[in-house]
Amino acid sequence: MITYEQYKTMHILFILCLFSSMGFISCNSNLIQKKRGKWMVGLVSFLIFVAGMGLIARLGFTHGQAFPLWVKLKMGTWFVINILFICLFRLKTIEYKAIITSIILLLAWFAIWIAINKPVSV
Repeated sequence: MITYEQYKTMHILFILCLFSSMGFISCNSNLIQKKRGKWMVGLVSFLIFVAGMGLIARLGFTHGQAFPLWVKLKMGTWFVINILFICLFRLKTIEYKAIITSIILLLAWFAIWIAINKPVSV
């Protein structure tokens, strides 16, 4: 059985991998490298989701039980971040990539704030 601490470590490690791949994508224009970057973002995003669901299970939530608001907000934020990663793949100019990257980092900060503070209502 995987413990809460192990899920948390995996979750944070996968998030670091995701942001490393963001730098990889932003700096590369080679088509083959971009395909690898897309594959990496998809896989790591899935692993973040799996580790996050493991964390939620270790917090005592059962299957079929409604998620609290902070979990819904965090999942929605990460959904938007993944959509912005798709936009990052398609952009050609570095100026727009910098704007999208800044928005992604701001949303990631918001997701971290949600996870730490777990607001009951917004």
